[in-house]
Amino acid sequence: MRNNILLLIFSVSVVFAQNTNSHNLNSTTANNKIIINLQNNFGYTIVDIAQAMEIPEYSDITREGLVDWDQLNYKGLIQVFIPKGKMLIGAEVGFNRLYRWEEAYIPSSSYSNTKYYRWGTIWTWHIGALIQLNFANQYYLTTGTGVYTFMNGTGTTVGFPLGLGHTVKISDSISIPIEFRTDIIFGSGTPIAIGGGLGLKFTL
Repeated sequence: MRNNILLLIFSVSVVFAQNTNSHNLNSTTANNKIIINLQNNFGYTIVDIAQAMEIPEYSDITREGLVDWDQLNYKGLIQVFIPKGKMLIGAEVGFNRLYRWEEAYIPSSSYSNTKYYRWGTIWTWHIGALIQLNFANQYYLTTGTGVYTFMNGTGTTVGFPLGLGHTVKISDSISIPIEFRTDIIFGSGTPIAIGGGLGLKFTL
């Protein structure tokens, strides 16, 4: 399934990149504009939590292991774009809630063989560079690269976002982007965050 998603993301990027020049850009790409977008997305993270956290699945024999988890994700973003020729060039800063885990364990120093529990939620924050291609006046494709830092202190890595969206214009300066986005994060377990949501875009 992971390979199919990666292939789909690559194919979509190529198709839309090849067809961008044949479409008119949205009127908000006038060269004297600055575009600020506040985006909130929700979805699901594809990841093997046992592998990512290096926790084996729960065993009735050892009474230890991964006992509970969820893979719901949330993404909050602030994006800034500047028109450059036939595209928008920008940057973003954001944070991601990727998944939650819970482990049962028995301390090696325990004489009573008492089982204990520990748990955590994996978050990252990131900063990245973006390119946004507009087509058919109301649709856009966003891609780029970013640096993702795991808030639990396990390290920093790179990732690649891909977003496909539709912009609903409210006024000349305010619009609402409806977006589907995937982030591939090359950390432990290579989590792939898939989701969608709404934003609030200001053209200044």
